[in-house]
Amino acid sequence: MKALKIVLLLLISLAILAANSVLNPEKTISDKVAEKEDLSTLLTALEAADLVEVFKSEGPYTVFAPTNKAFNNLPKGKLESLLKAENKEELIKILKYHVFAGKIHAGDIGEETMIETLEGTQLKLTAQSSAGEYMGDEVQAMNKVMVNNAIVIEADIMASNGVIHIIDGVVMPTDMEVLGAKD
Repeated sequence: MKALKIVLLLLISLAILAANSVLNPEKTISDKVAEKEDLSTLLTALEAADLVEVFKSEGPYTVFAPTNKAFNNLPKGKLESLLKAENKEELIKILKYHVFAGKIHAGDIGEETMIETLEGTQLKLTAQSSAGEYMGDEVQAMNKVMVNNAIVIEADIMASNGVIHIIDGVVMPTDMEVLGAKD
């Protein structure tokens, strides 16, 4: 009898969890960016460019999201200039250069992969493997993923409409330059 009560309690708990996931679907890219304290500057830029709703849409998208530090390391006055209404088109171009229409996980990136961004030009993704570290009895290979010359510092943040990779620099569409990646 006691085992039956436990099984019944487990079934009820599972039903509640299933209903909750239907009623509260996984968060969108915009939601995830808004939750991450270190992406608040990116959220401000998305708001200034009127792109927040795009990243609430179905997608899927892969977003290479620069950190606040990356934005803060832009040349003096660059961020402030980009956030002005008269520079909205330039801001949109830069932000769309950080986005791929489709899902790319870190493990999908080869030695060199070129992708076309929403901005319309190519972005270079590379994965470099190192010898690795000892983890218990096994050696774990360490992969370093690059977006142009920016480093992915947190990969594969899953959202309902895509995936986010946090990067340490702001990549620019004109000449594959990375800004803001300095310490």
